[in-house]
Amino acid sequence: MEKFEVNILGCGAAIPIGRHMTTSQVVNVHDKLFMVDCGEGTQVGIKEKGWSFKPIEVICLVPLLSSLNLMLGRTKDINVFVPEDLKDILMLMLKELCHIPFNVNINTFMGNSNQKIYEDEEMEIETIPLKHGIPCCGFLFREKPKKRVLLPEKCLSYDIPKRDFKLIKSGNDYILPDGTLISNKELTAPSEFVPRSYAYCSDTAYNPSMVSQLKDVDLLYHETTFLANDENRAINAFHSTTHQAANIAKSANARKLIIGHYSIRYDDEQQFEQEVKSIFPNAEACNEGMVFRV
Repeated sequence: MEKFEVNILGCGAAIPIGRHMTTSQVVNVHDKLFMVDCGEGTQVGIKEKGWSFKPIEVICLVPLLSSLNLMLGRTKDINVFVPEDLKDILMLMLKELCHIPFNVNINTFMGNSNQKIYEDEEMEIETIPLKHGIPCCGFLFREKPKKRVLLPEKCLSYDIPKRDFKLIKSGNDYILPDGTLISNKELTAPSEFVPRSYAYCSDTAYNPSMVSQLKDVDLLYHETTFLANDENRAINAFHSTTHQAANIAKSANARKLIIGHYSIRYDDEQQFEQEVKSIFPNAEACNEGMVFRV
């Protein structure tokens, strides 16, 4: 099966500390790499893990672009997706940075709405409106269904030449020499491939309104900045607790939940995992260097 995985570069909140970098991930969909949430210290995480991200296709949110050249030797153009309000700031940053030998294609989206921001033949990305002190969104990565599978024996039973199989694979019906139309559905079968999905939801207060968009997601990342007994802190900071993240996963019928964005006020992340599992058992706490397969 084609690769679909989430690489954890950082899972802390606010600032890099000794045991955690700030939240950052690289999502690999069919060997296309998408960097999400490039917080302070992301370059350190890349270097320490020995990962090479020269082929990164898209960066979601504000990246540290100069490092892609200085540290990773990138020369290929890159697409960057940022909230509309940050476009001018990013353009100013690019002017002030050292020389970047590649084009930065800036794409914008509204920070508090649902919209498709990326699509190719195999997958798509859409934004997830979150609830924070400023307009903020997460990202939903989804594979597309595969095309129907050709039935060669069925085609040959109608004396269809093999040179025409490509047209049928593309979804076309077939017209025999006598004018008879053979439906594509008769010459093909549904693919057994089941599309997978990953949702990234960080920097958000408890937000049940996003559950419908997350319905049946295979892998859900949801921030857990605070433990359950610090719910008032979470409300004031527009962040979430362990129990709130678990309830979102449960309501959405997610297959698996991973958590992160831990506040620096806590020393033991195992508390986060234990509290989440008390409500949603198929959950795991993130740590730098971990890889989750969707």
